Amino acid sequence: MSFWGGMFGSAKREQGEREQFGAQALAMVRAQSAVAAADFDAEQFEIHYATHSGIRGRIDLTTVFRRCSKVSPREAAHVLFEFVTLGPELGGTEEPATGWDAVAPNLRPLIRPAGELAVRVEGMRTGDHMLWRPILPCLMESIVLDLPTSMQKVHPTMLADWGVDAATVFAAARANMLTYAHDTVARYDPNAKDGILHIPDTSGDRYSGSLPLVDGWLAGIGAKAGARPIVFVAENVGVLVGAEYSERHVQYLVNAARELFDNAVRQVSPVPYTLDATGRLTPYQVPRNHLAWQEIRSAEATLAANVYGQQYETLRAELDEGTLDDYAAKLLHARKPDGIETTITPWTDTVPTLLPRAHNVTLTNPTTGATFGVPWETLAAAVDLHPVEGLYPTRYRVEHHPAEPVMSTLRARAKMI
Repeated sequence: MSFWGGMFGSAKREQGEREQFGAQALAMVRAQSAVAAADFDAEQFEIHYATHSGIRGRIDLTTVFRRCSKVSPREAAHVLFEFVTLGPELGGTEEPATGWDAVAPNLRPLIRPAGELAVRVEGMRTGDHMLWRPILPCLMESIVLDLPTSMQKVHPTMLADWGVDAATVFAAARANMLTYAHDTVARYDPNAKDGILHIPDTSGDRYSGSLPLVDGWLAGIGAKAGARPIVFVAENVGVLVGAEYSERHVQYLVNAARELFDNAVRQVSPVPYTLDATGRLTPYQVPRNHLAWQEIRSAEATLAANVYGQQYETLRAELDEGTLDDYAAKLLHARKPDGIETTITPWTDTVPTLLPRAHNVTLTNPTTGATFGVPWETLAAAVDLHPVEGLYPTRYRVEHHPAEPVMSTLRARAKMI
């Protein structure tokens, strides 16, 4: 029986089904005129590709494989084809205009998981071939050219040809969203649908998921709602926005966004965002006794684990190749006995380690095996942690545990939050 007619979920057949699925997806990617090279990584269950224009990227097949398992063979073929062929770089080989005045109106911003920066294609990091900047924890803002039938990522070398700097490009891309942003605020009715606005934008043509980047958009929603605004970019298309009417309402919003995230073909973030006192986009945070605290904590842990996980794979490969000297610690996503989700990363004494930012850090003596854990804030107050340049999301290089007086203090404060 072919893949399309196979039974998903069978432990016996799953590996073979995944290989067939990957082979089918690879054939579809290689058939795109924009693609110069593509390979299927069966272990990571993803396709690495390079386009003729020099763009490099990856396609994670995990979510679409799960989605195809729930539909008929005919619909599964359609879902997979749409998934692999409607990516930003695979839609065509259109050549954009080259002058700044011509390209500026076509620039658009995107919010994406920062794990994409570390993905390697043909030994090169994707992040080295795209214009981007950090925007929120574990998220980045990148820039694309909106062409008639496709999107093209902006390469850093394009800026010299245009005679502009990065700040100008980012500003122009956001400015191009202003008319649409003003229109959505004008149409927002806080008295309809409990003040919740969901713009699916399934085609992605409107770049609705980029609306939170537009100055004044989220503040305008909040002003009309008469409450602090809360926004989610759960997937690569669309946006969900509401307001802080009550703890119960916030909990409902967070759960609705999590459902969108879990079912998304291309996930972005399940975390809620709002505005800080200066009007900047920032994670929405609540005290521990808030009704939605546990769900928000889960969302934060999920995003961090996903993004740091992608980064870890690249850093580990570079260590194995000898191009990186330090060991990259994993970020572990766990559920404590009390049901609270948390993240943990290990630091073994004397081992040069790149620590990801986690809720907790475990410190291990390699001689005795003795291990204890402390919250990140406790460790940061006792040890001078320095971020490593060139890595996002941020990692911190450590090696030797601190001297015994400090270790005694840390042991006395040991706990896992």
